[in-house]
Amino acid sequence: MPHSTLPEGHDTWDFPLSPFEHFPTLIWRAGSDAKCSYFNQTWLDFTGRSLEQEIGDGWTSGVHPEDFDRCVGTYLEHFAVRTPFEMEYRLRRSDGQYRWIIDTGRPLYDKAGEFAGYIGSCLDITDRRNTEAELRERENRLSTLLASMGEGVVMRDAEGLLLLHNSSAEQILGLNSDEMQGWDVHGGLLTYLNEDGEPIEPRQIPAMQAIATGQPRAGLLGLDRRDGRRRWLWTNSIPLFDDDSPKPCGVVTTMADITARREDEEQLRLALTVFRNSVEAIIVTDAQEHILSVNRAFSEVTGYSAEDAIGKTPRMLQSGHHDHNFYVAMWRDIQDHGFWQGEIYDRRKNGTLYPSALSISVVRDKLERITHYVAVFSDITERKASEARIAYLAQHDPLTGLPNRALLQDRLDQALAGAVRHNSRIALLFLDLDRFKTINDSLGHMIGDRLLQGVALRLSACTRDTDTISRQGGDEFLIVLTDVEGPDDAARVAEKILDQLRPPFDIDGQLLATSFSIGIALYPEDGTCADSLMKNADTAMYHAKECGRNTYRFFDELMNVNALERLHMENALRQALEQQELSLYYQPQVSLASGRIIGVEALLRWFSGALGGVSPASFIPLAEECGLIVPIGRWVLHQACKQAVQWQKQGFEPIPVAVNLSALQFRRADMVATVREALEASGLEPRWLELELTESLLMQSGTEVERTLADLKALGVRMSIDDFGTGYSSLAYLKRFPVDCLKIDQSFVRDLIDDPDDAAIVRAVIQLGRSLRLEVIAEGTETPEQLDVLRAEGCFAAQGFVFSPPLPAEALNDLLRIGVLPGSLIISD
Repeated sequence: MPHSTLPEGHDTWDFPLSPFEHFPTLIWRAGSDAKCSYFNQTWLDFTGRSLEQEIGDGWTSGVHPEDFDRCVGTYLEHFAVRTPFEMEYRLRRSDGQYRWIIDTGRPLYDKAGEFAGYIGSCLDITDRRNTEAELRERENRLSTLLASMGEGVVMRDAEGLLLLHNSSAEQILGLNSDEMQGWDVHGGLLTYLNEDGEPIEPRQIPAMQAIATGQPRAGLLGLDRRDGRRRWLWTNSIPLFDDDSPKPCGVVTTMADITARREDEEQLRLALTVFRNSVEAIIVTDAQEHILSVNRAFSEVTGYSAEDAIGKTPRMLQSGHHDHNFYVAMWRDIQDHGFWQGEIYDRRKNGTLYPSALSISVVRDKLERITHYVAVFSDITERKASEARIAYLAQHDPLTGLPNRALLQDRLDQALAGAVRHNSRIALLFLDLDRFKTINDSLGHMIGDRLLQGVALRLSACTRDTDTISRQGGDEFLIVLTDVEGPDDAARVAEKILDQLRPPFDIDGQLLATSFSIGIALYPEDGTCADSLMKNADTAMYHAKECGRNTYRFFDELMNVNALERLHMENALRQALEQQELSLYYQPQVSLASGRIIGVEALLRWFSGALGGVSPASFIPLAEECGLIVPIGRWVLHQACKQAVQWQKQGFEPIPVAVNLSALQFRRADMVATVREALEASGLEPRWLELELTESLLMQSGTEVERTLADLKALGVRMSIDDFGTGYSSLAYLKRFPVDCLKIDQSFVRDLIDDPDDAAIVRAVIQLGRSLRLEVIAEGTETPEQLDVLRAEGCFAAQGFVFSPPLPAEALNDLLRIGVLPGSLIISD
């Protein structure tokens, strides 16, 4: 019986073999080692061999040599995977003849579910195979006969099921032999049509009508084949009868493809329909150019009716736009080549001109004599406008309408050539919008595009018509100033641009302030070709950014040295992660009430093998600019979480570790997944991770940022606002975001003692934090005097050199062990 826990098709081996001894089928049994251990007496009688001769692999000696490899291979393959099998091979009978048998084997399992081998049974199918071979031979003879017939032949039974066919029928019907086998006339392989091309039911075709009436049927039948082609057939269907029945048992149909003849007739009707309904205007004239016929489109384009045109010549459309030589050349091509094609201006009946795409063809008779001319034309006014638009877009930026890179290159080359001829000077200004990526990332590309359009309009007000303003892509612009007297002219334009950009842009109610960093290169001092001028202006622009942005700089050779250093730094930074040159330092955050360390901030450091120690002020903006801040930020997050767990394992009291997130990292990375991954990889509880977000990111956020912040908060992490107080926006955003802490920017703390304005800002932030029940941490606290003021104002905590500089994790262990920092207990007199 089948074991209840075994797959279907597997049997348990819990019954004796003796009942199989005299079964009419050949029975065999094999163990789990694929060796046969049993054959019934029917098998032994069939082969004429003893059980001792057959067991093991002995039975294979009776397999026909041509079947041996296939038989044994199939047998062993199924033993390996323990699945049922069925195969046919020839086995030698006791009289020496080979007989075809079909061998079926099934796997066996013991009661414990262990594989126990196979049991199989065999039947002699030689007679069946011989009968099949005879039938195939008859079918071959019939197929040969049918294949020799030029007409298609099909035979169906009384239900419409195909019994036989010839190859001509396959070609005519567009079906292959597999599709024709057993094809039911009702099966939907073909769509049948009546003489008018309307679909009809299969029962309405001549063959099925012959079966229904018992009478021959002949007639026209249309087919829509599966390949999409329509064929027209002349069919003759003859019903078939059994000797003892008056009802037809089938039908034989012959078919001839008459599609070509019918299409010739249709072609004439189609040509007339096309002529009448063509969207292009058509004129047919005789050999003397008198108009014989025009179509409806002719009247729509020209305004002339058929009655207006017939009998006249096409010269009635001449506009006077082309001279005599144009028409002479046109007719010369028509006479010499039988065809002319081109664009021409014609005149409508109302007198207006229009551009036309015209082709004129000659029609000749069998003796090559000209009998007609056919002119086909269309109004291409819209196409010409589109071509002009395409030509414009090929040379202009589609967003701003300014010349693009290709047109700028052409204009610059022309300006340089003119400067050479006239011994004059030109200036090239390379402009880059400051902090545009932050706007784009924070507010989206649609706002960024609107800003670029506004910038382009203001730029246009700063230059002359002879100058060229170009958008190079992204937030980069180039300006070519011609006929400049000297550097002062270029400087005045740069100052005017900076002045024009000073007022903020109002975009959908949002006031966006921006500025340019501008690099200036002069011809011939800074370059004598377009490439050198563009390269040097670009270098000067980067120098302007390094000098604080919202300014301009002229190129000098020293800038090339700085640009090369920057390139080396970027290349080294790209390898810093892989070469393990990055590390984290940690700076304590100290409670001003208790003096205890309540947290640490993770700060990134880079010690390059090629450059030595590199300042974060240098490499972090570079990482932002080239996109490396995303993988570096992921690494920082993972390292900080691991270190926090390590401190806990060392027995230190758990404290939050704060990690800075850049706006670019926040926008480009899946921050929720990244934070979750870092927490899970390290095993850190979410409450001991604090994410520091910039105030500018929160101020410029949309719904997507709000959703991300909510998802991060749902993980259980803390969130703080870094550099608080440096923004210029409403503080209403604080109510929308789930932040825990405000960090006063060090620029306010630094001058806290000497600057009343900074002191007022610090006091206001501390009071704001209290009102919103937020912790407030003062960054960059360096002196006891600053500490006293912060403590007096009720500031929650502080961090800075007054307590400790940023330290490697190992160096921080002693401070964490003490827990209370001496600097925090300093109280000024």
